[in-house]
Amino acid sequence: MSHRLASEIDGPIRAAQYLRMSSENQRYSTENQRNAIAEYARRNGFSIVASYTDAGKSGLSLKGRGALKQLLSDALATQRNFDAVLVLDVSRWGRFQDPDQAAHYEFICREAGVRIVYCAEPFGDDITPSTTIMKHLKRVMAGEYSRDLSVKLARAHLQQAQLGFRQGGSLLYGFRRLLVDADRNPKQLLNSGDKKALSDDKVIVVPGPSEELDVIRRIFNLFVQRRLTATEIAQHFANEGVKGIGDSPLSAATIRHILSSELCLGKMTYNLSSSRLQGRTSKNPESLWVRFSAFEPIVSLSQFRKAQELRRAANRRWSKETLTKALQSLLAKEGHLSQRILNNSTGAPAADTVVNHFGSLEAAYAAIGYKPPDIPPFGNNGKHWSKQAVLTGLRKLYAANGYISNRLIDGFCELPSQCHIRRHFGSIAQAIKQAGVPLSSHSDRQRYGWKRRKASGCDEYFHGVRWTDAQLLRALRRLHRGYGYISADLLDWNGASPTAYYYIKRFGSLAKARHLAKLPVPTHSQIMAAALKRKKEGTKIERPASGHGERSSLRYRSEKILAGLQRLAKRKKMISARLIDEDARLPSSATVVCHFGSLSAAYKLAGLVRLEGKLVRFGPPAR
Repeated sequence: MSHRLASEIDGPIRAAQYLRMSSENQRYSTENQRNAIAEYARRNGFSIVASYTDAGKSGLSLKGRGALKQLLSDALATQRNFDAVLVLDVSRWGRFQDPDQAAHYEFICREAGVRIVYCAEPFGDDITPSTTIMKHLKRVMAGEYSRDLSVKLARAHLQQAQLGFRQGGSLLYGFRRLLVDADRNPKQLLNSGDKKALSDDKVIVVPGPSEELDVIRRIFNLFVQRRLTATEIAQHFANEGVKGIGDSPLSAATIRHILSSELCLGKMTYNLSSSRLQGRTSKNPESLWVRFSAFEPIVSLSQFRKAQELRRAANRRWSKETLTKALQSLLAKEGHLSQRILNNSTGAPAADTVVNHFGSLEAAYAAIGYKPPDIPPFGNNGKHWSKQAVLTGLRKLYAANGYISNRLIDGFCELPSQCHIRRHFGSIAQAIKQAGVPLSSHSDRQRYGWKRRKASGCDEYFHGVRWTDAQLLRALRRLHRGYGYISADLLDWNGASPTAYYYIKRFGSLAKARHLAKLPVPTHSQIMAAALKRKKEGTKIERPASGHGERSSLRYRSEKILAGLQRLAKRKKMISARLIDEDARLPSSATVVCHFGSLSAAYKLAGLVRLEGKLVRFGPPAR
């Protein structure tokens, strides 16, 4: 051995020990390694000053081995408290599939002045040519052991799956794990996180409670019959209060998993994908799958197959070539193309997909040699618009306002409607780029909206109630006296004041509002500590649970909305969604729709009538 003993230097050599085991039941336990390394250190003059342990970590790579990463970092540090690393043998350092990777980590430590000593190997830390060859062979053998073990385990898992025994993986909603003995006699249902205690025991999958199986059948019906997406189905069940695994809501990902799982046909499947030696996961061809009929189907085979067809159609990856062929086929079938035809045709790409690949529907039509009928659309003032006229109008609009929005476009007499611009340019953003003017970000547009509403006095109103700065600050002080604190949740859900968002819009931040109200402004840590204390005491006011139907007491009354509509129509001699949105004393047009079902129904209740010669305009009746 080439390392120096303690007798050759002044005092023992400071050393760190590295321990690793990949499973709990192997002979290289960390305790066994620790004892062997301690004995070696006593005999050879080392003093162990640090310990790095990777318990339950594979040695195939550096991935997940936090202790080894920390050891390498400490070894390369300018100041360290050890000069050697004691490892039981080469395999504990790692079973890297590339032996040069193990040598690389050892080399960078040695370059930094830290020796790697293998306590159970005959060469210790010797780096002579003969021991280097032996060490390399040991590294190759360590990697080969992992490869051989991986093949044996994969074969064993495959054989057990063919017998119908579960081989791990996440459990699907609606099903349970049943522990059985070697003769398939049931022993008990396993809860989440439970593991079998005996190696002879096996695990199979059985259907869960009937109510969960009914949910699975409803998922397939909603997907196949009503053509709802996974997200829409998840929202549907959330509204009904249906819970998934662990009392959490059924997520869209869980629903997609259910729609694709053959467990719904009563079949356990295995070997759908493979990942060997921490490599990339790859999907296996269906000929390599293992199927086992475990129980009666939950859904019919025809419904399951239809669901798979719909999933494949929805998940189809389009290229320009496949899009071109699909458009040509659809054109031959329908005789013409339009956005409506694309969106309503089964097996054809959606209009948005076509636009994403070609930039616009017109460009896609040109690529297949199709010229749509020449039906010139009209703008908002009955003119025909050329491309140059639209671009010129956008430049004038930007020069006048400093930004461009849908609202400004619709109200500018030198431009057609935003729908016209989208139809001919693909999007408003594309038209703005071609006009050569800056494109405002979402935050900029929101800021412009805030400034416009503030200038018109809209920000003084919240849910139909006018709030001055003084009233807002008094409400803040009143809340502080009543509750002893101010928080965003308290403002949002106390039912007697505007929301925190409203305060932030008015004053810039809650901290500024507190300062203007002459209230103490706590630090972030003080806010979090106080919130945690209130939560423990059960006195915290927060967002109510969904589905309770709780609403703020500051809300619009239907009769006040109708009176406001009458007042607006009388003042403007007409009424529209845009005029409603611009009126500070009225809620948004969307809120009016939520109250009455539609704007026309609200107009009828308010005594407003359709104006002659203006098919989409309502106003007060003629006297």
